[in-house]
Amino acid sequence: MDTLLSKKIEWLHTLKKNIPFFLKKIQSKKYGFFSYSLSGDIYDEKNKWGLGNTVFAIKIYYTLGLLDNLPKKEKRILSDFIKSFQNTDGSFHDPIIKNGLFLANIISSFKGLESYKNQIIRAETRQSLSALKLLNEKPILEYQNFPQTEKDILNYIEKLDWKKPWGAGSHFSHLLFFLHNSNLKNKNKLIDFSINQINRIQNSRDGSWYKGKPNPQQKINGAMKIITGLVAAEKYSFNYSKKLIDLCLSEKNNRHACDNFNIVYVLKYANAINKSNYRYDEIVDFCYNRLETYHNY
Repeated sequence: MDTLLSKKIEWLHTLKKNIPFFLKKIQSKKYGFFSYSLSGDIYDEKNKWGLGNTVFAIKIYYTLGLLDNLPKKEKRILSDFIKSFQNTDGSFHDPIIKNGLFLANIISSFKGLESYKNQIIRAETRQSLSALKLLNEKPILEYQNFPQTEKDILNYIEKLDWKKPWGAGSHFSHLLFFLHNSNLKNKNKLIDFSINQINRIQNSRDGSWYKGKPNPQQKINGAMKIITGLVAAEKYSFNYSKKLIDLCLSEKNNRHACDNFNIVYVLKYANAINKSNYRYDEIVDFCYNRLETYHNY
């Protein structure tokens, strides 16, 4: 390993020590609220907002293996803050985000698609429930606004725009998450049914799930979303994993931050399925090169 790369890896390990200090700087002293940035936000903690900020702060602590180190009192403050955003139907949403979706809702209605507002609330709900789960907390109300029969699941999947697999895959992932964490007696059967339906559109040429001709970036990002759902449902086996590795290694996929992380996530699980026996050295080199990209930011 060359000296430059060694320094990059050393830098990576310092993040675990430094990031908690950053989180403390943007956290409210009174509430479970985190600012969006160090430089100042349009809204402050006095406004009813910041659900996503707190959810992802919790996920950062968890990713770094530091969540268990937080005092019980602080964990309770964080969970209470998240619960304060729950609605009477069990969903979660940030009012400021919801109020900014008027135009998007009109456009989606003209296209005959589900309202953008509903899609955003579904995503916020999934992330909120996930964060509460990490804190070993339960929501005040059980969320049940998701398909719970094979007929409704089929209709749900067919209405998603699979020509844009990143978005469609995201909502499929939410479906598996909600089913897996539900109290439905037949949830395992419904999860298997959902996966069988989605596998009908998996492409054998590149291993991703889509319709039409999306670009490689969309294919990889969409695959990441599908895999997050499979992981959430503890069903993360899938076909054509070698083709998916080929697709990832043939693309830089680094136009923005999500691209950078999504491609590594896909490689991680595709490699796991192949037990590190397919293009492993190339995957390692790819990830080391990606670490260089991360360091630049």
